[in-house]
Amino acid sequence: MPSLKVTTFGKAESRSLRKCPHPSLRLNVAICEDDDIELKRLEKILELTDFEINLFVFKNASEFIRTFEAKKYDLIFMDIYMPGITGVEAVEIIRKKDKDVYISFCTSSVDHALDGYRLNVERYLEKPVRTDGVIEVLERARSRRMTTKRRCISLGKNSGLIDNEDIVFAEQNNHTVYIHLLNGELLHKTATLDNLSAELCGTNFFRCHKSYIVNFDHVENIDRSIYVFEMKNGEKVPIKQREFPQICDSFNEYVFSVMRNR
Repeated sequence: MPSLKVTTFGKAESRSLRKCPHPSLRLNVAICEDDDIELKRLEKILELTDFEINLFVFKNASEFIRTFEAKKYDLIFMDIYMPGITGVEAVEIIRKKDKDVYISFCTSSVDHALDGYRLNVERYLEKPVRTDGVIEVLERARSRRMTTKRRCISLGKNSGLIDNEDIVFAEQNNHTVYIHLLNGELLHKTATLDNLSAELCGTNFFRCHKSYIVNFDHVENIDRSIYVFEMKNGEKVPIKQREFPQICDSFNEYVFSVMRNR
């Protein structure tokens, strides 16, 4: 059963169709399109496909660039001609942060073919977009995701895998670990944080509290007045007060190491 979850930015609208039992199998797809007719056409095609999709809709490139994060999307459908920042200018900014995300230009003109080649845009979809072209792009994006080596954890025998990079933080309550994902979903598995720490094993994951593991990649800020990490999804993760200076040092060292390796 196909599943499409839609979040629209730039106006107060969001909707969800048919909850997917395995969120790690969904493609994270973004549309940046200011033409309502073309947007609805593309949304309808995506809704009728057999793909599991988290869909993020942006009505202008400025809003998209403002919220863009590397590795968040598997596929971007980008209009070229938009007021303000154009699609080409937006992709130039995107490629500085994420060289691998699959991008398809949606346009009524092929005048920017050289720009597409320069920016590693994989496909042009001519407007009005056609179902076969959209499906081909989805298949290629899914193939790229499946062939990309990702570290994952298992939720259990019949529950699939979760990409480590999608985890914002995890918390333990009794014998259950609750895992908070970037897309807002809350998953759980029967385990301890010690077990989960062994599975995660990346330098970006840190035991900041006896009941919490935080993903440093998704930390927005540290609130030193109440000893919490403020996460990019708006949630707060407690920091053990007695080890607060050392934990802050560990976070800063991680940030500096990431910046050095860019």
